[in-house]
Amino acid sequence: MDPKSAIKGGSFCPLPWTGFIMNPDGEVKNCVLSETVLGNINDTEIKDILQGEQNTQIKQCMNSHQKHSGCMHCHKHEKDSNSYNIRSDRYYYLKSLRSVPYSTYDTYDTSLRTVDMRWRNTCNLACVYCGPKLSSIWQKELGVDIIVDETQLAKTKQYVLENAPNLKNVYLAGGEPLLMKENVELLDRLDPSCEVRINTNLTNLNSPVYERASKFRNVHWTVSVETMGKEFEYIRYRAKWNTFLENLQTITQLDHRVSFNMLWFILNPYSVFDTVDYFASLGYNQNAFVIGPITGPKVFDIRNCNDNVLYDMQRKLLTRIKGSNKNYLLHNSYQNMLEHISAPFERRTQQSKQQLTELDSRRGLDHTKIFDIQRLL
Repeated sequence: MDPKSAIKGGSFCPLPWTGFIMNPDGEVKNCVLSETVLGNINDTEIKDILQGEQNTQIKQCMNSHQKHSGCMHCHKHEKDSNSYNIRSDRYYYLKSLRSVPYSTYDTYDTSLRTVDMRWRNTCNLACVYCGPKLSSIWQKELGVDIIVDETQLAKTKQYVLENAPNLKNVYLAGGEPLLMKENVELLDRLDPSCEVRINTNLTNLNSPVYERASKFRNVHWTVSVETMGKEFEYIRYRAKWNTFLENLQTITQLDHRVSFNMLWFILNPYSVFDTVDYFASLGYNQNAFVIGPITGPKVFDIRNCNDNVLYDMQRKLLTRIKGSNKNYLLHNSYQNMLEHISAPFERRTQQSKQQLTELDSRRGLDHTKIFDIQRLL
């Protein structure tokens, strides 16, 4: 196979041959954006999933220079683009895995070079828009079971660890990856040149995972945060704003890349912009911000806000789009946010208020003392 010609045609991605993502419930896909589930380790061993029918069909499709239906997210972002677009995960992995020999793609085998590991739902927070699948605190609060076959999980870990010296790119998420013991073992096996990306809530650096990650040369910290102060502590339940700032200063002093992953919804329609401005004042540039509108749970979607707020958001976004660098992620985020609030949506205002009231009841909080929800909704 000649990936160069497939790249030009927009169909080829290295991930079906070189990597996978595993979610805390055992679900396996090629990447986080793929719409095709390859299998689940609770039912099938990871090696058999990667060599299975679903993944083989994806490889055959790409070998035929066709765009696979499960990869439409990247294709959408690449539309009308004549250069590498940083918003596309396909382009990101083409660049990150460029040293992988082309002969790798001449077979239907999997030669592991990258992994996106979300071993468990272990987390020390229960963010309002999250749930038990990605947070053990949420799981405990709701009293639900998230069951993963420990035998199969151990086999998956062994497979990853056996291939760890050959990995070029590793993404650690969760849950909270700094709290997962599996990541200690993985980091200990990696080549020092491996690119390590960590998606963290940055609330606890007192961990062996952080101790090991801080020593790698090529680390990208993706920090989850979308507002500040009391709003931050309500939305990111059990987090402390001052501790977060101290930890941010700590990783900023490392010679690593730091960026912010920010969600936009009914509790931070305005303050998300203030948060961007605050971090920008600390020296972070426009390529350090990715803002995504929440689409689920639908009760938290920004489009539940009233018409006056949405109109105000449109004006703010148009002004910020005009004043931002179109080559940076922040500009792309503003455009995506504007597109999102312009799309049709059926409001669930009463359900939104009810959800917040139920959260307050379980957690002993009062959102009305922090957010002017009546004005927003």
